[in-house]
Amino acid sequence: MNATDLKYLSSNTVSLEEESNQRGRPANERYPFQKQHPQAKTHVLLKYSEYRVPILYGPQISRRDRDDTRERCSRALLTLFVPWRAVTDLCDVNQTWEDAFKSRQKHIS
Repeated sequence: MNATDLKYLSSNTVSLEEESNQRGRPANERYPFQKQHPQAKTHVLLKYSEYRVPILYGPQISRRDRDDTRERCSRALLTLFVPWRAVTDLCDVNQTWEDAFKSRQKHIS
């Protein structure tokens, strides 16, 4: 956490005068955690100015073309590439992971 982050946490507004006095490239966008999050007062999320590709460690994502692994693959892809806070954001109670993947596939870019 640096001075810019602390300034952001203390006040979400920056005056036009402060904004015009900054040199160099523009600061990355910052987003606060939700108020009930335990790190809401000490941490912020930064939006990177360059694209990042996550490198996944662990077992390989299962294949979608095999019937016995399709559910696992759908669950892994939804978990990685669709924004969610609770499992029900990804898959409804009376829905298979495969159906959930098909219905939310438009959210994956």
